[in-house]
Amino acid sequence: MTSPRETRRQFLNRLALAGAGGLMLGVGGSPAKAATYGGGFLINIQLSGGLDVTSFIDPKTNQPGKPIMNNWAKTAEVVKSGNLSYAPFAENAKFFDKYYKDALIINGVDMQTNSHTVGVRHNWSGRNSGGFPSLTALFAGVKQTAQAMPYLSFGGFSATQGVTSMTQVGNMTVLRNLIEPTLAEASAKAYLPKSDWERITAMHAAGLEARSKSTSTLEAASIQQLRYADALMRSGGISNFAEILPAANRLQATRRFGNAGSSLHQQLQIALLAFKAGVSLSADVIQGGFDTHANQDDLLSPLLAGVTDALDYAWTYAAELGIADRLTVVMGSDFGRTPGYNSGNGKDHWPISSMLVMQKNAGFANRVVGLSDPGHRALAINPQTLQADSKGITLKPAHVHKALRKRLGLADSPLAQLFPFSMTEDLPIFG
Repeated sequence: MTSPRETRRQFLNRLALAGAGGLMLGVGGSPAKAATYGGGFLINIQLSGGLDVTSFIDPKTNQPGKPIMNNWAKTAEVVKSGNLSYAPFAENAKFFDKYYKDALIINGVDMQTNSHTVGVRHNWSGRNSGGFPSLTALFAGVKQTAQAMPYLSFGGFSATQGVTSMTQVGNMTVLRNLIEPTLAEASAKAYLPKSDWERITAMHAAGLEARSKSTSTLEAASIQQLRYADALMRSGGISNFAEILPAANRLQATRRFGNAGSSLHQQLQIALLAFKAGVSLSADVIQGGFDTHANQDDLLSPLLAGVTDALDYAWTYAAELGIADRLTVVMGSDFGRTPGYNSGNGKDHWPISSMLVMQKNAGFANRVVGLSDPGHRALAINPQTLQADSKGITLKPAHVHKALRKRLGLADSPLAQLFPFSMTEDLPIFG
């Protein structure tokens, strides 16, 4: 049996070998496997700023003799689709009527902070003190075979802790030119004429052949990794991505959700195309604007409606690409908002939050787990039944991440065991 010390040493040795070739390739694999990967894909939707979940998936009405919790609750009641309760706000019904059979709501998650930095780290790695990779990075590190860009980040928390390589996605014209250096769009010249690119690749191949005759162990390791990278780039995934990636003027347009600009639809489009092409396995997409310290309802309503519209787009497009049944989406935020409005009709930072997990026709879906009271304080739950229990435990991000790792097939991997939730209870969040 391999000890944790030996597992860590083996992992570090793999990192050193990858570094010798100037390329971080995670845990390895072969280029031929990239085209045959038949596993799942993961998208984290990071709602930056702190989402008011009491107007979304942990709805709270106004209590007699208490300050107003939500303005919508003056004239409306909590509604349900299937077993999911949500606020009658921001077109929530349109989304949940369509997707309640694919969604799990996790409420009463104690982020244990009002700090954006800590909340973001805690929510997306499961640990508030740092040192753990994001769930998406760990997923890519465990699942990757020979994907050229296993882990995409459009912003937000994207710590890898060395388990995989991360590709930051920004300017799409630049990305297209990097993928296909001889490609020229209307808005940009090709990086290189095709004839120059052919000369460069020929010289690269000749250099590899010459260096491969070296007897140096380090040189041999370097050549091995360079050959791997060369085969990876020629394995079909990158060229497939270049072929199916639309021109800039055909990508999903930047939109406005109230006062907030958004490229969320475009981020999701690019991530799903990368999955389809076989070059990526996971992605972090991000939407800001949720730090609603003033004019809460006016800001949140169009913003949240835009996010659920983007989610609908993602699932519709994933179905068109034929990968919807392989996709998991996790959505969350830094923390929640205070139970009630401040003097500027906004809401301030509050540690209790919620998460939404989606898979098509999943057995765990159409359920709500976790609890908060009418004042939006987390309630203790029994770790076996998940029902309210004053002697139970408070749900924290580590519980959710531990359950997600198990659900996604990561828990028993050597990489996941390097970042254990050893003091965290196993909860049947996914049944």
